[in-house]
Amino acid sequence: MVNVNTTMLWQVINFLVLLWLLKRYLYGPITEMLKKRAARIEGDLNAAAEERKEAEKLKEEYEAQLKTARSKSQDIVEDAETRAKKKAREIIKEAEKKAENIKKNKMAEIEQAKKEALAQLRNEVASISLLAASKLIQEKMDQEKHKQLIKSYIAKLDKNKLGELQ
Repeated sequence: MVNVNTTMLWQVINFLVLLWLLKRYLYGPITEMLKKRAARIEGDLNAAAEERKEAEKLKEEYEAQLKTARSKSQDIVEDAETRAKKKAREIIKEAEKKAENIKKNKMAEIEQAKKEALAQLRNEVASISLLAASKLIQEKMDQEKHKQLIKSYIAKLDKNKLGELQ
């Protein structure tokens, strides 16, 4: 039959005690530690997923803000261009007004010079007429000399183009 050796019996008892000790002090804490680690990893994964969702939400918000900022900057540029064009038109209008004023002033100066020239011409004609009259009286001119004097005066005026003012 079976011969049971006491050594073998003690080895089986030792083996069972070893199994019980390993299970109690080694497998229990290791499995507990692995469960905790698995729970922590799962929590970290969940947290990472939440953070990823939050990051995507922030990214969408930033993209919306960026789009708004680009729109605002485009509006600012367009506004600046509009103001610059308006300012340019104002400067051109002002320059045209100044040019018109200068033109009016110069035309007034020309008109004044023309009036002065006419006045001077009248004075000279009056002076010449007085001289002619005095010469006529001095020479006691007859009708023929009087006609010759007038013709020479008219020829002199045409020669100097004093009769043409325009």
